[in-house]
Amino acid sequence: MTEPRQPGGSEHRANALSPARLTLLVSAVVLVGLLWALRDLAVLVGYSVLLAYALLPVVKAVERVRTPRGHGLPRSVAAAGVMIVAVGVVGWLVALALPRIGAEATRLATNAPAILAGIVEDLHAYAAEHGLSVWLDPAIDSARAGLPELMRIVGGTVSGGTAMLFGGIGQLLGLALLPLLAFYLLSDSDEVRMSALRFVPEQARSEITRLGGAVDRALRSYVRGQAIVCLVTGVAVAIGLALLHHPVALLLGLLAGVAEVLPFVGFMIAAIVIVIAGATVSPFQAVLGLAVYAGLNWLIGAFVTPRVMGRYLKMHAFVVTVSVLAGAQLLGAAGALLALPVAAVLQAVIGELAPAPSTPRRL
Repeated sequence: MTEPRQPGGSEHRANALSPARLTLLVSAVVLVGLLWALRDLAVLVGYSVLLAYALLPVVKAVERVRTPRGHGLPRSVAAAGVMIVAVGVVGWLVALALPRIGAEATRLATNAPAILAGIVEDLHAYAAEHGLSVWLDPAIDSARAGLPELMRIVGGTVSGGTAMLFGGIGQLLGLALLPLLAFYLLSDSDEVRMSALRFVPEQARSEITRLGGAVDRALRSYVRGQAIVCLVTGVAVAIGLALLHHPVALLLGLLAGVAEVLPFVGFMIAAIVIVIAGATVSPFQAVLGLAVYAGLNWLIGAFVTPRVMGRYLKMHAFVVTVSVLAGAQLLGAAGALLALPVAAVLQAVIGELAPAPSTPRRL
């Protein structure tokens, strides 16, 4: 009686080292090295891929619109229309928000010394009224002496962070290429895929095509999960700030929702803008708005994001956090944005190349 072959035998090892797998492994190593050498361009392409996946459901919906002759719209026409509308909406929001935010920031910077001096005087009056001058006055005087240095540090941090963010984006060959690349991916995805496969050795093309399906599912899951988190954050922040009668609460909610796409850095940007908007009313309003945003962000990060991203990406919150930190360490803000989709793609590819062994059936 012939004994059954064990999975760890020579046949399994030969299959594991098949020419297609070996070629695929060598190609992957070369690709990783090339991507690192051209990382600025790779980040731009990554942005365009995420934008294309985010807009793909809208393009498909527009594609189903019937013409007077009863035909659906061509994919290229639908993609062009959606991209034009998206660029127009983003441009309109930027044109609406930036001048106002810039004016408020200038006003806040001009009035900051007077505002801080008023806060110090109010604290002195409170301490004197409640008999706490002996304990509070030294701390207040020390804080007053350190205000100029604090303002310099805060201003330098904000300026440096802004320069780093927009300077990094400026190195990505210009944001004008982003919608163009996304349009190509939306309108001619099959042609782009076939053209890219021509750079792959023929014996590895079938394996690449199979892995492409796993990558597609992973990116779709990431976009769905991220869209839900952004929507929940935007709505929650807009409602919370509106209940506080915070200035431009709806616009700030929209900003907070979009900022969720950029972990950590997005929170800092939204927090700074919320403080600037609140400071136009009073320092207390600025602090209250920041506290509400920070609290809502923490609640969503603790209870919503892990459940949503864990469901769609099947990643634990610990893995999500470490992935984001690793991306930020490697590529800064761009790496923080691309960390999760890259981790999702790696997880899908590894799952396809090395699937978990199935449990043997009992006889």
